[in-house]
Amino acid sequence: MPKQTLKRRPDGRYQKRITLSNGKTRLVYGRTEAELKAAVRSVQAQDEAGLEVGDHTLVGEWAKIWLRSYKQGLRPATTKMYRDAYNLHIMQHIGCMELQEVRPVHIRAIMAEITEQSESLQHKVLITVRQIMQTAQANHLIRDDPTDGIRITTHARPKQKKYLTQDEAEELLSSIAEPRAKVFCALCYYCGLRKEEALGLQWRDVGPAALVVSRAVTFAGGNQPDPSMELKNAASHRLVPVPARLRAILDATPRLGEHVVTKADGGVMTQSAYKKMWVYYVAGVSLLPVHAHMLRHSYATCLYHAGVDLRTAQQLLGHASIEMTARIYTHLEAEDGLKVSGKLDDYFNSAPPAADSTAGTA
Repeated sequence: MPKQTLKRRPDGRYQKRITLSNGKTRLVYGRTEAELKAAVRSVQAQDEAGLEVGDHTLVGEWAKIWLRSYKQGLRPATTKMYRDAYNLHIMQHIGCMELQEVRPVHIRAIMAEITEQSESLQHKVLITVRQIMQTAQANHLIRDDPTDGIRITTHARPKQKKYLTQDEAEELLSSIAEPRAKVFCALCYYCGLRKEEALGLQWRDVGPAALVVSRAVTFAGGNQPDPSMELKNAASHRLVPVPARLRAILDATPRLGEHVVTKADGGVMTQSAYKKMWVYYVAGVSLLPVHAHMLRHSYATCLYHAGVDLRTAQQLLGHASIEMTARIYTHLEAEDGLKVSGKLDDYFNSAPPAADSTAGTA
């Protein structure tokens, strides 16, 4: 336990010199004895928790260490997500603050600024600042986690359309004339490939009845593809059956290079070339707002309506956890539940109306 000596300063404040467990001393101040006692208790708690009391590490300094030490080996796109969350939304608020000075009110200020942004963005920012603070706590740089209890702001506005119906998907595919854009959308819809997996697929990965997902083309914030071509997770490496309709589209697709979906000149797809392909040949012909992940989600709904069990669906979608697949299935089950009202209306309308018991009475 630190030794303590009390003193009253000329400015009226109370002062206590505390000897810490490492032999160093620390001056603690308070305008009242109660305030001084509270400050002393805080320092004692930090000292007993093993913190380097008086540590002046800035959040920005720790964020660099955290990214370098705790986020090594991640896919470039994931690392970029953390870096963007910090640089664009966290740094301006607390980057120049000492870790020990950060309080929940500061975290709430970060979240308040993005409350109107998407729930996905809010989640990424909160995950980032929470991990920064929790790793600082694990390294005894702070005693309490200021992100504890902080939540994102859920939106009451209607959810955006997440998938296409079978008719909508088939209509979209029939509208796309450009072969590379058509086969890209077909791979996402008929096999549930992620955007980067469809771009990473090579002709040698396509067999007579199935295709192997073994690489991904990501851009990590730049225009050129990441040379590692690493998949999102271990579960992403999978074998997916090729439906007959996809086989017909594959057979009609010119082989411009080793990848199935390439730049116009046959090279590996770049960020700018992909955006051009999507804007001109997919979004430009679609009657609905559409993005690539909607096609993958549409594949998940096809699995559900086809009666594919949850575990098999997880494997075909390449989900790291079955909980992720279960969330999709649960959402679809809830949608099916809403259709019950229509069936009830049909049933009740088919029954003769109940007799009026009051008919004929005075």
